[in-house]
Amino acid sequence: MSAHKTRPTRPVPVGRIGVRPCTVVCAIAWMVTCASTHASPIGGELQQLTKGQRFERRISLSTLGVMGPSVNIPADSLQEFYLPAGGRESARTLVLTTPANQPAPAFAVNGAATVVPLTTPGKPDQLIRTTLPMTGSATPTRIGMQVGPQAPTTCDAKSSGAVALNPDTYLSYYGTGRETSNASTWTQGIAVMPERPFLLVAAPPLSRETFDTAWRIGLTMAKQGRPVSVHALPSVGDIVDTRALSVPPGLTTIAAFAGLSDASEHHAIASTAEIGALLMLDASGLLADIVVADAQLQSQLASALDALQMQITDEDALVVFQEWRNKRMPLARATAGRKTLKLTPFGARNAWAVTADGAASIASLDTQAQWQPLTAVADGGARLASSQVNHALLRDSSSGKTPQQQFTVQAPQNWAASFALTPPLASGHTPSHIQVSFQLPERASQQSPVGVLHWNGILLAARNLNGKGERETLAADIPVYALSAINVLQVSVKQDAPAGGCSSSMVIPTTALQFDLRFNSAASSSAKPTDTPSFADLISRLGHSADIAVPQSYLTQARLGLDNTIQLAAAANLSPIASRLVLVDAKKSFSPSQTFVALDVDVLRTPRALGLQDHHIALRGTPIKGMPWPQSSGVTAVQAVQTDGQIGLLWYPLGAETRVRPTGLLVNHGQLALLGPGSEVAWLNTTGSVVRASDANTAGTMYEWRSLFSWGVPVTLAALITFIALLVAAGVAARRAKRKSQALEGAS
Repeated sequence: MSAHKTRPTRPVPVGRIGVRPCTVVCAIAWMVTCASTHASPIGGELQQLTKGQRFERRISLSTLGVMGPSVNIPADSLQEFYLPAGGRESARTLVLTTPANQPAPAFAVNGAATVVPLTTPGKPDQLIRTTLPMTGSATPTRIGMQVGPQAPTTCDAKSSGAVALNPDTYLSYYGTGRETSNASTWTQGIAVMPERPFLLVAAPPLSRETFDTAWRIGLTMAKQGRPVSVHALPSVGDIVDTRALSVPPGLTTIAAFAGLSDASEHHAIASTAEIGALLMLDASGLLADIVVADAQLQSQLASALDALQMQITDEDALVVFQEWRNKRMPLARATAGRKTLKLTPFGARNAWAVTADGAASIASLDTQAQWQPLTAVADGGARLASSQVNHALLRDSSSGKTPQQQFTVQAPQNWAASFALTPPLASGHTPSHIQVSFQLPERASQQSPVGVLHWNGILLAARNLNGKGERETLAADIPVYALSAINVLQVSVKQDAPAGGCSSSMVIPTTALQFDLRFNSAASSSAKPTDTPSFADLISRLGHSADIAVPQSYLTQARLGLDNTIQLAAAANLSPIASRLVLVDAKKSFSPSQTFVALDVDVLRTPRALGLQDHHIALRGTPIKGMPWPQSSGVTAVQAVQTDGQIGLLWYPLGAETRVRPTGLLVNHGQLALLGPGSEVAWLNTTGSVVRASDANTAGTMYEWRSLFSWGVPVTLAALITFIALLVAAGVAARRAKRKSQALEGAS
């Protein structure tokens, strides 16, 4: 090892070993050359480590908003999925999951036919794994799937059956870390993030500003369909899992790396230097896609890397370490004039660094509502692989001469396109009205087109279109029960098929779609709150200015506190910009001054209605029949409350459970909700009855009528019985009066 050091050892007398002077000169020259071109063994190991790891990222159809048990692709149709693509990736791996005994599908990438080797069918879930060629210029990438082989003509080799695709089908890729550092690409940055991006904050206790910024970032990502996984920089004494760490054997001479090589599930961090080693090893708990860059985090990073540097005594390894620190961990330096949003290296990957400025940091992001294309289906001639390039089912025209939020569709016969709504960040206003304008070419009138709108699978509108080249509009109000955490609009046109036989189909119709979405208006400040507010009353109001009150202790419980705050804020439809954070001391009650959401804090003059009693959910101390509570399952409660003229949501745990479970929007006509271990929600009213409105998302448009009838029919019957009783009483009284008058006449 000493022969490779830049500093030579003590010279050896030449004459004593019988070596010629020229040989000595050559040997010295060789040593100098080696020293300048080769690092020491420790330096070499560290050099290999600094190259970083490749992290697989997945985007599944369910993450994009394609929900349900399966996606059915009919025969003689082409279905395309719009998956985000990294700017400079050359290949992706597509892993399809389909039920057993499916017809053989064919694939196309951006309109070009792609050969996909299939696995043996007949298994419960058939997996198809293939590498798809991608081009950096295609964003997003259209991956088309169709049934059966290529048909040479429109009447040959017709397929039978259909392919059912499971929503857990995903696209897998490895990030290159070459994304642009321009802050204007934030929207593109979200598109190429994994399904659950990592949000990193400093080791607790956090400052109020850092916590405030972090929960707003998490809520923003949830609204973009990318719920975050919160990571906090560890401290000395914290427990970490070192089983998945790969420590090069040559680095065990450094104390920090040696300590982390124990492959223990419960390793206690022994020194600050071990935190620096974890950063170099890209430990899973320290990975970051988004970082809240405050002075506390920068100081902790610098201290960890300084401590590790003190343990590196090999000069070559020290040079490698310094180079890695400067290039891959710039946040460890205190820099002046930081940008609010910046893409910066963080270990093996790049991360978006956001300054800890609360709502101001979020306001720098895109605040406009946008539509993201998800899927498109076309029936008919698009089945020909050779013509798929000319049958683009969905083309975003926002970058061209047409206005933003306008799309062009090209497809024969029937087609449908789905879009996910990315709501504005400035408010959490719920969508209330949708208008979609169609402009079909004149020749489309021969096929009697019908336009149809679905919102989260619920039919909103359908109407015949004249197809005369004029712009026509389908409009509908969006009922509250149709809202979801990710709102998907499906636009479809149903047309009569062209003439049969083997004659060529009609020229492909081109349709321009233009979307206009209206959000609910701000609630009037003079509106009198109801004494028994429901979740449906609150969700639209919470999207405007509202308070979110959390315990002061959340600053010291960074991961739990941020997870809870983000989850409930997303379920309550809070705005990541318009909301206000309130920290509540454990010994005080929260007194709201506006619409609010309170997490595990006491609200002034507001008792908690639900609890646990004799292994049952209890309402005001009385167990509810049919609602046992297994000790092994965690349940928390959310309550719609009213106090001091303000309405809001109160969340609190039942039993030992302290975590808000993931759930969608709390849109319901009940006043109480139980959040189960998964995403289950049980709805209750103030009397303890189960509110069946939880089925509204799958009940269709008649739900509101059924909800009305649920109480309207008994009231109507009662009124009818009362009316009949009054008629009978009036008849009896009339007969008595008549008899009395007759008796008086007879007496006279």
